Amino acid sequence: MNFYVAFFTNISILITCAYLFNLIYKNLFKNASSLLKNIMLIITFIFSGWLAMMVGVQVPNGPVFDLRVIPIIFATLMFRSPLHVLLIGLGISVSRFMVNGITPNALTGSINIAILALVSAGLVILYQRRQHCSYFMKATVSLLTINIAQVTGIALFGALNRELYLKQIMPYTLPLSLLLGAFFLFIIYDFYKEQLLAIELSQKNKILEKQKQELLETHRELEDKANQILKSYKYKSDFMSNMSHELRTPLNSIILLSELIRENETGKADNENFEYADIIHTSSNELLRIINDILDLSKAEAGKMELEWGEISIEDITQILYHQLAPFADKKQLNFEVLIDEAVPKVLMSDGLRLSQILRNLLSNAVKFTNDGTVTLHVTMDSISDHIVFIVKDTGIGIDEENQKLVFEAFLQEDSTLNRKYEGTGLGLSISQRLANLLGGNLTLSSKKGIGSEFILSLPLHRNTNQH
Repeated sequence: MNFYVAFFTNISILITCAYLFNLIYKNLFKNASSLLKNIMLIITFIFSGWLAMMVGVQVPNGPVFDLRVIPIIFATLMFRSPLHVLLIGLGISVSRFMVNGITPNALTGSINIAILALVSAGLVILYQRRQHCSYFMKATVSLLTINIAQVTGIALFGALNRELYLKQIMPYTLPLSLLLGAFFLFIIYDFYKEQLLAIELSQKNKILEKQKQELLETHRELEDKANQILKSYKYKSDFMSNMSHELRTPLNSIILLSELIRENETGKADNENFEYADIIHTSSNELLRIINDILDLSKAEAGKMELEWGEISIEDITQILYHQLAPFADKKQLNFEVLIDEAVPKVLMSDGLRLSQILRNLLSNAVKFTNDGTVTLHVTMDSISDHIVFIVKDTGIGIDEENQKLVFEAFLQEDSTLNRKYEGTGLGLSISQRLANLLGGNLTLSSKKGIGSEFILSLPLHRNTNQH
């Protein structure tokens, strides 16, 4: 029998088909959809099986011996869907009738291949459950299982005499089929790896595309939420601004009435009305100060803060602040001083009201949080940047380094317990920093816990033309 020539012819044809398909697959179907790639692979496998049967050896009145099982074996390694492998097996089964027409041998051969299709589909299901099996392990299992199933099928359903087949034909065909099948599977291992890598890349691309869509959706949601927050922030600022105006009107009336009561009750001995009026007047002024702070913060946040630019006398503004805060410092027995370097010019261009507000906040805090030592306002000149620098330094309680940014947040202080011990809303530094920025400068802090703090306000000597 010419088995050796037939099998080597089969293996050559299959290798040629695999090589040509690999070239076509890489160049023509590289960017094709997964569905189209699977269809082309299925058609190629069926064609390879049919071609192997066309050049096989047929025994008189017996079956055809060829490598039709190789495409089915390789399909169990290439495809992850048992349905695809089943389609390939059934396709090769139907193509068996195209070799010699509809004959008893063709019918038994077709049934045998259909059984192999079911076996191969079962192997794919097995490999899915054991995903960690290597290529060579799966190739060995598929090669042995499908070849043994083929031999069993021919012995049971073949038109050839069973004894003749098992004794004279199978001892040659089975070893050759196993040997050449193993050789072929080894040759196409690189193609298998490429396909496996392509499948993994395709899956990863799908995952990345899904993640991209999710990120875009999340980005849109974040934009919507950001817009909602901005609107809410604006509504809050407008509400606080309007409420501050509404509250100041009746509060000013209370302050004026309490002042009138104090004036009328002045000089009267043991007059409780005077004391009550004095408490009302002091509390109302403190409440008015808090409302003004809230109003200023709301204006700054809403971008509605209006500045009045003009020439400001450095000496005048510092002396006024000194006389306002000296009594509080004296009450705590603190050394309070104002130092102005000779290099500092007499005037600067800024908003006097807002500059006074910043320095008053800084100095008030310095006095409030200092129980012993010195509070100093030092005015100097930075000749490099042409900025005037106001340095407020104290020997107070100081601020931890990790909390130094926190003190510039609205309604917050370094420690929540400070609100109860020293009182205050925590708005002063937040407003001061915003005002410093509006004036074209900046406000920074240097502090050590238990040693003291140093706030540095740096303002341009001349107004920036870009400022409003």
